[in-house]
Amino acid sequence: MTPHLYCTYFDSAYLARGIAMLRSLRRHDPQARIFVVALDDLCRRALLARFGPRIRVIGTAPLHAAVAELRETQTARSPWAYYATQKPVVAQFAMEIHPRPQAVVYIDADTWFFSNPAPVFEEIADASVALSPHAFSPGLEHLETFGRFNAGFIYWRNDDIGRRCLSEWRDDCLAWCAEEPQPDGRFMNQGYLNRWPERYSGIHVIQHPGVNLAPWNADGRPLERLPVFFHFHGLERQPDGRWQSYFPHLQTRSAFASEIYLPYLAAVEAERRTLLADFGVEGTGEVRPSRNLPAALEFDLTHAPDATYSAESQPQ
Repeated sequence: MTPHLYCTYFDSAYLARGIAMLRSLRRHDPQARIFVVALDDLCRRALLARFGPRIRVIGTAPLHAAVAELRETQTARSPWAYYATQKPVVAQFAMEIHPRPQAVVYIDADTWFFSNPAPVFEEIADASVALSPHAFSPGLEHLETFGRFNAGFIYWRNDDIGRRCLSEWRDDCLAWCAEEPQPDGRFMNQGYLNRWPERYSGIHVIQHPGVNLAPWNADGRPLERLPVFFHFHGLERQPDGRWQSYFPHLQTRSAFASEIYLPYLAAVEAERRTLLADFGVEGTGEVRPSRNLPAALEFDLTHAPDATYSAESQPQ
């Protein structure tokens, strides 16, 4: 077996954010093996043009061939629910790639790495499955209706427990994966994670404060040490070029704007410009409908000089 394999998936509407994440991962973990499922052909072609053989890229056809039920969900579910249904299928497909990895690490495309993730794997050690808790900041505990754990970062060791967990999660999501939280704790693919600590042995709940740092757990966490990666959930680009976040508690954390958000947005904007020139797509949107919520943080990079980031200078 080879060391752990990162996997993710996204479509051409999300290309700028996905490519920015992949470059940040390659920058901080240069030896990383990465597997991406491109959800449409434009996404696949752009990724191959940007990374070539350094990242393994496939389309959705092999997933549909391997899991016949997945194709049925494409028409039966909303686009967001269909995309969410695919997450365990992507991770399970990655688990079976040859040479087979010792572990599979799923990472969402709307994250960005600030430092080497090695301390995370040192903490996980020999665990069969590792979960990232939401760890909601005070005042946001009501968001636990969406799950105790975040499905944007999950680790499975390629052992009996890890494979069984992943297989049963796939079956759960194929059976039900919808957008409304349920009284029994189900929500999309994420609510199922609630039961894993009781359902499987060998589960590790990650304690590192810089793992999956996000708007929902940012309060009270110092920035003296840069996070391993930040999860830029709730961040949308408006038609006029302004970026907005609807998490109001971040207004009191000016350091997050200068040290976390602005470097990331500079990276995404640089990718957007090159994608627009090369493929005619901006890649800053998402399949999930806009929430039309009041903006709490706002960034206007439309006229800002790009002195901090160049897509051409980043890891290919």
